[in-house]
Amino acid sequence: MDGSEHDDAWWSREVPRMREGNRLEAKRAKGGLPHSLWETYSSFANTEGGLILLGVSEHEDHSLYITGVDDARNMAQDFWNMVHDSSKVSAVVLSDNDVVIRHTSQGDVISIDIPR
Repeated sequence: MDGSEHDDAWWSREVPRMREGNRLEAKRAKGGLPHSLWETYSSFANTEGGLILLGVSEHEDHSLYITGVDDARNMAQDFWNMVHDSSKVSAVVLSDNDVVIRHTSQGDVISIDIPR
């Protein structure tokens, strides 16, 4: 579940070219899992898949920046608990490797890669 000790290289290599769209959703996620997460999860799981980044926001120019999440381990565990709750999610399409906590100098990001 945890990425490397510091994932600044991942952020600077991958994210500057990313933009939100039908395969990428950035969610600020300060204060807990956003309610809109489950709509996005369902949408990605029922189409081509996609990447959800918790602890990331979007500038007016559509570039992404890290806002970080509070207590990433706890939030990731909350996510897993809810994913396995059949009243919330009808099908678990994720493996352990699909949810990664990325530690950056700007804050922790939870990366959720939803397969098609």
